[in-house]
Amino acid sequence: MRAGAISRVADPASLAVSRFRDVTMSTLLFILSLWAAAPQPSVFETPWRWTTEQNREVTLAKWRGHTLIVAPFYTACRTRCPATIGKLRGIDAAYREGGKSAAIVLVTLDPATDTPGHLLAFKKSAKLPDSWTLLTGSAGDTRALARWLDARPAYDDGHIDHQVRIAVFDREGRLVRNLHGWDFEAAEAVVR
Repeated sequence: MRAGAISRVADPASLAVSRFRDVTMSTLLFILSLWAAAPQPSVFETPWRWTTEQNREVTLAKWRGHTLIVAPFYTACRTRCPATIGKLRGIDAAYREGGKSAAIVLVTLDPATDTPGHLLAFKKSAKLPDSWTLLTGSAGDTRALARWLDARPAYDDGHIDHQVRIAVFDREGRLVRNLHGWDFEAAEAVVR
């Protein structure tokens, strides 16, 4: 040691904290790598039961093997849902222009009001494509899907405030896009 040099000896508490931080970070990175490698759950495996606007009972497994686009809505909505439907029309066109197809499914957040007959009347009045499907289900299944999509519905005196979500699932039912709002190009929803 040269003259005037200060000898620094690590204090045991600092070493313990440093080792703890290193082990914690390594463990966290390991857990994150496992989580990232884990297969995503398939929406086709969910137990939820729905009724179409044609009064047919279905599960989302009906669309297994097809790209599936799901959006929450309700027929009495006058602000967000019409804009979402407009965006879905653009997405539908983008798929067709690309020589592809996707099943578009709207799921009501108001199953007490939006019966199959009500959904059918709405589909006709809104001039929605015949290929689109509108679904209603139990309150529990509706809440479960809303959680899956992170739609966060808040029910208040006949109005349902909710986040705008357009979810795109691949042919295996894995969520590949969860589009928030309307600030995206329709082509972004197209699964290659």
